[in-house]
Amino acid sequence: MEEIKRVSITDSAVKAIKQAILTGEYEPGSKLPTEAQFCDLLKVSRTTIREALRILQALGYVDMRPGKGAFAADPLPSQQTGSNSWYEVDGLSYRDLMEVRIAVETLAVQLAVTRAVPEQIACLQDVHNEYLEAAAAYDSVKLILLDEMFHTTIVSFTNNQLLNNLNVEIQDCFKPYRTKSFTNNETYKNAIPAHANLLDCFYTKDAQRAAKEMRRHLEISLKDITAAFLHTD
Repeated sequence: MEEIKRVSITDSAVKAIKQAILTGEYEPGSKLPTEAQFCDLLKVSRTTIREALRILQALGYVDMRPGKGAFAADPLPSQQTGSNSWYEVDGLSYRDLMEVRIAVETLAVQLAVTRAVPEQIACLQDVHNEYLEAAAAYDSVKLILLDEMFHTTIVSFTNNQLLNNLNVEIQDCFKPYRTKSFTNNETYKNAIPAHANLLDCFYTKDAQRAAKEMRRHLEISLKDITAAFLHTD
């Protein structure tokens, strides 16, 4: 007999909205209902809808446009054609992937710091606060999700769709490595000061420091991943 699993209200909202997008109820590029309208449709709170939309943004199903609202994201080229993912190459290692991720995210954070508006910075602060709460409770599943959301949210501030699409591909490939590294209790703690430093760069509009902080953060992440894999070898 299988264990009955509890599903949070937020998870249910995520599933409902995602299903509506995948089935074409909301076509790619079309504007989604407002938070208030989603509340009426799904009979949940605005806080639940706001968190669900942030999760769907991190997963690449929703585009959040400042001052305009939420939109159904366009499918990535690989999803449209059914072709193999760009990272499906012989001999690919997590080091290869991290080198590409460092290049993409250091560029992205520099652009994001100069382009982010106060409302977006507040959203990033909310993600960080939720990460702190999940860390205090050691909710590993939520920590993994919020770590990805923090980085994806930063990339979304660039308003560069090519960077956003590339980031979705990278984050998708990176999932097993993030999950593996987070089995070490120290790994999720390392992200707390790193994310706080990055947030400070947004408040001070210091793009050069942001690039340095992002590189330092991801280099530490690489060490954490290496340690996680060595520990199981």
